[in-house]
Amino acid sequence: MKAFLLLGDFLTAALLIAICNWLSLIPFRRARNEHWTERARKLFPARLAAMSGIWLVPVDLVLAQRLLWPGQTPHWLFSGFAGWLGAISGIYFFDREVFPWIAARDWLREVVTSWALRFAWLFFFFGIMAIMPEEVSWRTWVLGAILIGAFVFWLLGGLIWCCKKIRLLQPPPERLSQIVADVSAQMNVPVRGVWILRSSAAQALALPYTGDLLFTKRLLDICPDNEIAAICAHELGHLCESKFARAGRLLAGFIYLPWAFVRPLRHAVGNWAFLILFVVSWAFLIFTRKHSRRLETRADSMARDQEQDAGTYARALSRIYEANLMPAVMPKKKRRTHPDLYDRLVAVGAQPEYPRPEPAKSTSYAVLLYSVALGLLIAPTVDKYFKKSGANSAPDDSDSISQESPDQSRD
Repeated sequence: MKAFLLLGDFLTAALLIAICNWLSLIPFRRARNEHWTERARKLFPARLAAMSGIWLVPVDLVLAQRLLWPGQTPHWLFSGFAGWLGAISGIYFFDREVFPWIAARDWLREVVTSWALRFAWLFFFFGIMAIMPEEVSWRTWVLGAILIGAFVFWLLGGLIWCCKKIRLLQPPPERLSQIVADVSAQMNVPVRGVWILRSSAAQALALPYTGDLLFTKRLLDICPDNEIAAICAHELGHLCESKFARAGRLLAGFIYLPWAFVRPLRHAVGNWAFLILFVVSWAFLIFTRKHSRRLETRADSMARDQEQDAGTYARALSRIYEANLMPAVMPKKKRRTHPDLYDRLVAVGAQPEYPRPEPAKSTSYAVLLYSVALGLLIAPTVDKYFKKSGANSAPDDSDSISQESPDQSRD
């Protein structure tokens, strides 16, 4: 019975995700002949729905099973994991429709490796949180030091080491090595290593703490050499950031790290601990986003100054956004670490030929469906839990009656 339920979790999640994603892509299909900025704008809500479904659908399935077949369902961790695997599998059809050039083997490798890295960090972090003592002691400081040490190791080469171990990184071709060497000499910014990142997206990354540059093969395939050089100049702009700027980047880690100490903090101040940690994380999130946007603007300016032909960097930016189908103007509630593409192009002196697009929407009917289902399922689950807790805490009258007083026992 339980094995069939786990298989049902997998298949139901995969089918539900595939159907909802297919429906979410209807506006994107209708915009097939429109400008790429409009197609990207229509795609963004479907992307949010696809990512939200990975987490919401398994939770909905677990709650539904426990209500329909109480006492007969597998452990919620197994059911959730089976549903999560099904949701991930269902997304394949979404990715294939949006980016048909992605091979199934490449898609599977990218999914496995990327989620392996994420879950490794999640298990490590929640493991530290679980064994953290309630009262502050030497164990608290040791566990905190281990967590911070792992974070520092990750920044100072751990990411490169892990990506090499799981074969996410490859040596660069001669073409890329020569471009990076030329731009590095021109800007007088040393580079420690250049790598090809195995990813379906067109992107480049700089690791300021190690001095490494990462480029994806997709970027090399769609961009000519002069545009790759312009993108390289932007990334080198990050490698020559000041020590103060790099220290500001470190604060990004404190968005989540303080939550590892939620148990001792709650022991000290009660439930106020959750509010304190939320405020601290929110403050760090706002600061790091603004700080990152300033650094991105600086790197854009440096890339523009290094270009041989005016507009090269702007064309490279537009090409990357178009290849990845990312909106030229993001939703106001989804402002991220990078400014909007339209504003970046204007800032580097390349006024786009198209008018400023409307911001992408951050709402989706699929997400609303998942959320409504979660609300309908969680209400009876919570009610059942409190009824059970109340029954367990009620006094047992039969025990009190059967206990005789000393006087009665003598009679």
